[in-house]
Amino acid sequence: MLLFFTRKLQMKIFTPKLLASIAAAGIALGSSSTALSQATDFEISMITLTFMETIDIAFVDPVTIADPVAPNPAVGVDFFCVAGTGFNNFTIEFFNPSTTGPDFRLESANATGPIFYNVFFKNDLSPGFGIPVTPNMPIPGNMLQASVCANPGVDDNAKFDIEIPFFEWDLRQGDGPFTGMLQLTVTAE
Repeated sequence: MLLFFTRKLQMKIFTPKLLASIAAAGIALGSSSTALSQATDFEISMITLTFMETIDIAFVDPVTIADPVAPNPAVGVDFFCVAGTGFNNFTIEFFNPSTTGPDFRLESANATGPIFYNVFFKNDLSPGFGIPVTPNMPIPGNMLQASVCANPGVDDNAKFDIEIPFFEWDLRQGDGPFTGMLQLTVTAE
């Protein structure tokens, strides 16, 4: 019985030590596991490719209409370039930048009254008049055809036509020359 009692005593002493050792090992293992998961971290970068919208109108030249033939209208044309990046379509607007009013008009050199004219726009260089233009009215939905205007005469991709009806210029030759300005504004859509 003494042997049984000694063994029971040894187990009582040994068992708490064993349990304490196992608990200590578990804590060490647990903290070790936590420390390992904190040794890794990450962030996410969002990558975006954007294009700044740029638009350019170039090579708009003076239009000189000389000696029209009766009874025809007096006509002139100018080819120019519209280019840009970051969009597909553009709006173009034509207007008279002078203080004489919104109409397309030419003022006489001797102040005898204006001559009114018509403007037509085409988003290509094909022959014939384009669409009639109303002063200060945007013309939307024009497809962009180039990314840069670099070479006059080579990169031209649009045009405007000027038409002065015969009744406007008939019998006004003595009042000339007639001059005026036409401003073209392009806006990315």
